[in-house]
Amino acid sequence: MSAYYDLYQTPNPSSENRDDVRLHARILPRGTISADKFRELVAKATGFSPAILDGALQAVTDELHSWLSEGWTVEVGELGYFSVSLKCARPVTDKKEIRSPSVHFQNVNLRLGSKFRSRFDTMELERKASPYVSRSSMSEEERKEKLLRHLDKYGCITRTDYESATGLVKHRAMTDLNRYLEEGVIRKYGSGKTVVYLKP
Repeated sequence: MSAYYDLYQTPNPSSENRDDVRLHARILPRGTISADKFRELVAKATGFSPAILDGALQAVTDELHSWLSEGWTVEVGELGYFSVSLKCARPVTDKKEIRSPSVHFQNVNLRLGSKFRSRFDTMELERKASPYVSRSSMSEEERKEKLLRHLDKYGCITRTDYESATGLVKHRAMTDLNRYLEEGVIRKYGSGKTVVYLKP
């Protein structure tokens, strides 16, 4: 099964022109596998009972915390190397300006092991438009005209039809439609998944 990704625009840091953008790829998450689901999947794959897996994972977590909190870097199987990073309470330029109580834990970092990382060399990727990024270049006025033309032709419109016609993502489309409802440009009929929008 492929992992989905999309391309996102980011400003070019070496250019003063705001319109000079670069594209970078980013994975589109399918969702989150909960700890319980992950344990269930590992139990099915290995034959170990969920209780044994829970105990083993807790033991690994406790040992990892114990050694990291003493300043060690810990290698965990093929996964990689865990280490702790710190932060100062405020920016300083001289070591004399800061005392130990002002230095705090920041994060636990993971540097992937080369063997684990190499498993992703054969990762299958498929491009898919992100449902969270608007692809519309239309102005609000153009979108409203598109909506009214659609209503003239078909009599009603759904949210998904409006998304397709304008290139907006769901939340942006809903913002538009709710505003048009308040302005009296359209009216709503039905409820839930059966909602359609009509002329007033």
